[in-house]
Amino acid sequence: MPIADSVHLFYYWQMGGTSYHPITCKSAVNRVTGMPFNWSLNPYRGCVHACHYCYARATHTYFGLNAGEDFEREIFAKMNIAEALHADLSRASWTYESVAIGTASDAYKPIEGHLHLTRACLETLIRHRNPATVVTKSKLVARDIDHWLELSRVADVRVYFTITTLDHEIWKMAEPGTPNPATRVETLRAVSAAGVPTGVLMAPVLPGITDSEESIFGVAEAVADAGATTFAVLPLRLDPFVREHYYGWVAQAYPELMGRYAKSFSGRHTSTAYQERIKAISEEARDRFNLNERRMRGTIERPRDAGMVQLSLVS
Repeated sequence: MPIADSVHLFYYWQMGGTSYHPITCKSAVNRVTGMPFNWSLNPYRGCVHACHYCYARATHTYFGLNAGEDFEREIFAKMNIAEALHADLSRASWTYESVAIGTASDAYKPIEGHLHLTRACLETLIRHRNPATVVTKSKLVARDIDHWLELSRVADVRVYFTITTLDHEIWKMAEPGTPNPATRVETLRAVSAAGVPTGVLMAPVLPGITDSEESIFGVAEAVADAGATTFAVLPLRLDPFVREHYYGWVAQAYPELMGRYAKSFSGRHTSTAYQERIKAISEEARDRFNLNERRMRGTIERPRDAGMVQLSLVS
């Protein structure tokens, strides 16, 4: 939907130069292919975290917006998402598959502190005993430790943190709107200590910037110490629109790397040899720091008469 239409249909807020557009959705979960999960849930679209490499930037073009500043400044909030989720999970055809939260936009961005849409979705997942994961860079996830614990008692869950670097200079340039890496590690420690299963995604690693063995092992060691039990390192993917934005950033921040990127990315992905190198380093890091726990993130079938549970903790 073009931004002009949403402004006419809905009122909107402005905070710190960012516009927040309340919208409604017909369905909360989206079918996903080619991922380790089959269903995603995104209470928001667009992201003030402004990570220059973010693959989700391309999704803003679906609304007639750009993948650059519009992605960072025009944020859509699905105000009825908890109700839509309840309807989705109540369907006779639903088989209690795991729902991955925050795959296209961080579900714990600052506006969540006001709107509580993600928390409301967690309450719905608890009632339906439905497995779920979330991936976030935000310390706000610690607010919902109570609900993640409640859900973990009746379904499989995991809270994933994205931590791409421990270097503060790289962090400030690559992820300018996010909490710093030390804050993320300490939030990971708090969530893990509370008993919620956690993991870390070092995703993506940036060629020539964060992809050294030293960088990857450094992150793995820090997150293992903080209680994570699973760890994955994923190479950079540059889809159309994302590529143009990312290259613009690299040209400013690391101009000496532009030649390397021109040779490395003939399409969306780097070479097979590079991907195998990253995979090998990732596996060595998991082995070295005991981060090899594996949990299913796909289909988990439960009997329909499992019923819904009463929330024992209410926000």
